[in-house]
Amino acid sequence: MIRRALDVPYVVTVGALVAVVLGLLSYTRLPADLLPTFTTPAVQIVTFYPGMPPVVMERDIMSRLERWTGQSVGIEHQEAHAMLGVSIVKDFFREGISLDTAMSQVTSYAMSDMFYLP
Repeated sequence: MIRRALDVPYVVTVGALVAVVLGLLSYTRLPADLLPTFTTPAVQIVTFYPGMPPVVMERDIMSRLERWTGQSVGIEHQEAHAMLGVSIVKDFFREGISLDTAMSQVTSYAMSDMFYLP
């Protein structure tokens, strides 16, 4: 194989150039983003209260935030999780609701609930 390549150097050079051109052409046509576009807005509220047990976090903080932020327009569903000293409330909105609208509504409801939290 090496002797054959040395006998016809122009064919080997042209083959290498074709491989490079096809590689560059394929590279430019690859999609830039490997992950799908996420069009459904979601807002996550994380609260910290060091040392508070999960049951108390759920009863005193997480449930209140769920009720208040659940009033947002266009909300599809909520997910919540309480751990030792941490509560996480995730609000998922329907498609078509802008992320800015979702974020401002959840922020305003969460901030108005801060007065009632421990």
